[in-house]
Amino acid sequence: MPNDDDRVEVSEGEETEEITQEEAEENPELSADPSASKEGILDDEDPAEFAEREVAAAEELLAEQDPDDETGGAAPISRHQRRALRLALTQKGIRETPPGSNVNIYSKYFGFGAQFWCADFVAWSLDKTGNQDRKVPWGYPSAVENITRWGKRNGKIHSRPQKGDIFTRRDGKHTGWVVSSSGTSFTTIEGNTDGPDGRVIYAASHARDSSSGMYFFVRHHWE
Repeated sequence: MPNDDDRVEVSEGEETEEITQEEAEENPELSADPSASKEGILDDEDPAEFAEREVAAAEELLAEQDPDDETGGAAPISRHQRRALRLALTQKGIRETPPGSNVNIYSKYFGFGAQFWCADFVAWSLDKTGNQDRKVPWGYPSAVENITRWGKRNGKIHSRPQKGDIFTRRDGKHTGWVVSSSGTSFTTIEGNTDGPDGRVIYAASHARDSSSGMYFFVRHHWE
């Protein structure tokens, strides 16, 4: 069962209202800030180790069998989470077209044009492996802060990573999926992030660490 001893309590008076599409279109920084996605990336500290972790996480996800409904108890992650992670991993290397334009298939899925798209990447992979109604529980899909605020309203915010979590920067500037974790370190798949050429236009995996205090982890057994 998931461990709840790292659950983050919401302080009285904290902002938990949803950011609307109109507000985000007026001020795009309310949705995300792609330049911030580079902060906290640790791939280069030990590239060989990161490559091994990245491959191992993907192999583990592909090898996992969906738990039998009759086994009793809750699986570490749900079938839906597993499908979402698997789909997200297939997108590694996909980029904006043309590069630097913010034109991307994930925002387009929700009916939006060129815009910051890390939150749309998370929302797309969740909805495409769900009921495909082009809606997500946090409302307007494109704002990182909406994911965090939904987590706060529902008691889903944690301080340490687990596979299947959605990580969000505490300042609302970036988000993605946690593919694997070990202690405070975690491996991601995320959109609108740094790629092999250093440009923030890709879906890619990265190594990050929660001990920086930079992240929240939104944990829900998506069905």
